[in-house]
Amino acid sequence: MRSESKEIYGANVFGLMAMFHQLRRWLVIRELRGCWSDSRRGLVACRKFNHLNSVSEHFNVQQRYKRIRMFVKPHQQRGVI
Repeated sequence: MRSESKEIYGANVFGLMAMFHQLRRWLVIRELRGCWSDSRRGLVACRKFNHLNSVSEHFNVQQRYKRIRMFVKPHQQRGVI
C-alpha cells in the first residue's frame, strides 16, 4: 500500500476509522444503558401499581443483568465493544 493512499483529502484514514469505531462504540453503550434504565422504569411502575406485583420479579437485578449480558454478547463478537 502506497503512502499516498493512506490519506484522503489530507486526512489520515486510520485516524478516521478509529474515530468512527469509537463513535459506534459510544452509541452501542448508550443504547445498552438505555435498555438498563428502561427496565428500571418498568420495576418502578410495577412497585407503584399493586396489581403488577407478579410481574416485578421479572425486573430484579439478576434478571436485568442477564438480559443486558445477552444483548452485549453479539456486539462483543462483532468487535463493536
